[in-house]
Amino acid sequence: MLVAFKDCDLGIGVQFRTDGNIFDVRRLQARTKVHTDVTSCLPMTVRSGCPYLHEVQLIFDRFLNTAQRFGLTVSLKKTEALHQSCPPSKSASALVMADSNQLSSVDKFCYLGSFLSNVVAVVDDDITSRLTKVGCAFGKLQDRLWKVHNISLSTKIAVYRAVVLISLLYGSEKWTLYRHQIRKLDQFHMRCLRSIARIKWQDRVPNTSVLEICGLIGIEAMLLQIQGFPNRSSTGS
Repeated sequence: MLVAFKDCDLGIGVQFRTDGNIFDVRRLQARTKVHTDVTSCLPMTVRSGCPYLHEVQLIFDRFLNTAQRFGLTVSLKKTEALHQSCPPSKSASALVMADSNQLSSVDKFCYLGSFLSNVVAVVDDDITSRLTKVGCAFGKLQDRLWKVHNISLSTKIAVYRAVVLISLLYGSEKWTLYRHQIRKLDQFHMRCLRSIARIKWQDRVPNTSVLEICGLIGIEAMLLQIQGFPNRSSTGS
């Protein structure tokens, strides 16, 4: 990558600052002490009507040619192009060529465990995928951990934090969620805690009491903490 993009000024310009709180909106809007860098990595956003589409082709050509110089081969079956248009459009497609072959244009793909979509603000696919994966991981520990009586609840919760919650909320600091999406995550969270604490729905124990027993907070409160907002709620609904 260093060889491919040496002295390359193509890409998306990113303005940032390293002083103060990242969620201080006034400081972010200030024009002093602002640094600018160019992102030239391949998983980059392409906006329709802008010159970035042409730049993506040049960037990919640099990467492809450099790989060939080092005796490497880019797998065209695994390489896909995603076009994030503005305004969002499900019909948007990206035309990126690898020599005489066109890369597959997709409307979503999985990158570093998260789903990227051509509709930028939609995270439903990502949430559904995460719930499926962590639900499978949670189920595999039923007989080995959750149902074992001689393991303390605090140990089980510690494993739940490390195995389930970290995977479920990875990258959530950049999420913009609607109420139904938060409710979906919180319902899964509460089902897991009730299973770990062996609390049945017939016991009529409210979610607030389940959270107190397990020493955890609700998903909405976790998201507020992760995203740097004041903790307005310490329990789930």
